Amino acid sequence: MIFNTTYTKLSNGVRVLLVPMAGVESVTTMILVKTGSRNETEEQAGISHVLEHMVFKGTKKYPSPMAIAEAVDGIGAEQNAFTSKEYTGYYITSAAQHLPLALDIQSEMLTVPLLPQDDLNREREVIVEEINMYEDQPMAKAGEEFENLMYAGSSLGREIIGTKETVRATTSEHLRKYMGEWYYGGNMLVVVAGKVGDKKEVIEQIEAKLGSVKQGGIMDYVSAGGYGKAEARHYKKKTEQAHFYMGVPAISMHDPRRYALQLSQVVLGGGMSSRLFNEIREKRGLAYYVKADIDMTYDTGYLAVRAGVKLSQLAEALKVVKEEMLKLGGTITEAELTKAKEYLLGRMPLSLEESMGVAQFFGMRVLIKDEIVQPDQVVKKIKDVTMEEVKAICEELVKESEIRSVVVGPKQN
Repeated sequence: MIFNTTYTKLSNGVRVLLVPMAGVESVTTMILVKTGSRNETEEQAGISHVLEHMVFKGTKKYPSPMAIAEAVDGIGAEQNAFTSKEYTGYYITSAAQHLPLALDIQSEMLTVPLLPQDDLNREREVIVEEINMYEDQPMAKAGEEFENLMYAGSSLGREIIGTKETVRATTSEHLRKYMGEWYYGGNMLVVVAGKVGDKKEVIEQIEAKLGSVKQGGIMDYVSAGGYGKAEARHYKKKTEQAHFYMGVPAISMHDPRRYALQLSQVVLGGGMSSRLFNEIREKRGLAYYVKADIDMTYDTGYLAVRAGVKLSQLAEALKVVKEEMLKLGGTITEAELTKAKEYLLGRMPLSLEESMGVAQFFGMRVLIKDEIVQPDQVVKKIKDVTMEEVKAICEELVKESEIRSVVVGPKQN
C-alpha cells in the first residue's frame, strides 16, 4: 500500500503533509505540534495539556466554546485533541467539501486563541477532576506510576496531566508564553488526509491561515530521556483486583530493531492466542485482561506486561509473567514468529481504512522523525525480521536485573 503524499513547507517553516485517499468522501485535518510534557519544567507540569483544553474556549472569530462547537456541529464533523509526552494534536474529521472551514477553525484555535483567565479558572478545576478520575481508576493509575518509575529522573517520568498544584498555578500568561515558545514554524505540522482535492489550492489555503505563524525550524526536545533504577513498587488502594505493570527498558523509535521487538511483544501478549493470554487467563483463570505493550519515544522505550488479577493470586500472576518474559528469547518458535507477522500485517490495513488512521500513521512519523514512511515499507521491514534478530533483542533486553514493576491494590500479608 503506497500513498501519493505531498510534503512541503510554508514560507515560515510550518510543515504541510497531504495524503490523498481513493474512494473516501471524508477528510481529516490534523495539526500536530512537537511539544508535550517532556518539554515542561517541574513547575510547568501539565501546561501542555491545559493549553490543549484552553484553545477550545474561543478565538477572535469564534469567541466562545459554543461558537466553536456550533461551527463544527453545523457541518456534522468530529473534533477533538490529545496531549502526549512528545506531541500535542488537534483534529477535525469532516466531509471533504468542508475542508476550508475545518482549516479555518483549527488555524484560529492555534494562532489567535483568547485564553481568557475566567475560563481558565474554571477549566483548571475541570482538569483537577480529571486527575481525580484517573486516581480512582487503578488500571490507569498502574500505567502512570509504571512510566513514572521507568523514566524516573527525566521529564518523561512525570504525568502528562501534571499535578493539582501545578495545574491550579497555571495562568493565561503562562499559556501564552508556552505557546510562543513551541507553537511556531517547523515545530507545527498540518496533515490533511482523505479526499484532499486540488493539492495546490489546499496548500494555498493553509498558507493563508497559518502564514502569520512565527518563523522557525524544527525544535529539539529540551531534555534527554532516561531510566530510573530497577525496583518494585506497591501503591495501596482498596480495589477488587490488583492491577500491575511489569517491564524492562527497551529501545527508541529510531532503533532498526524495533520491528523485531514489536514481534516479540505480539508473541508475548499481543492477542488472544498469545502466550500470556493463554497462560494467565485461559489456563489459570487469574485475569480478565493481560496484555504486552511497547513504548518507543524519541530516545527511550520499554517492553511491559499489564494485567488485572485476583487479589489472592497476585503473587502467582507476577511470578508467571516474569517467567514468561525471561524465557521468551530462548523459546520463541518459527510458528509463533510467523503468526506474529501475520497478526501485524493483518491489522495494518484495518488501521488505514479511515482518514484519521492515515493522518496518524504518516503524521507522527513526519512530526518527530521528519520522514515519510509508506505502509509497504513497514510491511517489508516486518516480513524481513529473522528469528535470530528476535531472539537477540529479547535476550539483550529482558533480564531479571532490569525488571521494574508497579502494583496498585490492597497490600497483602
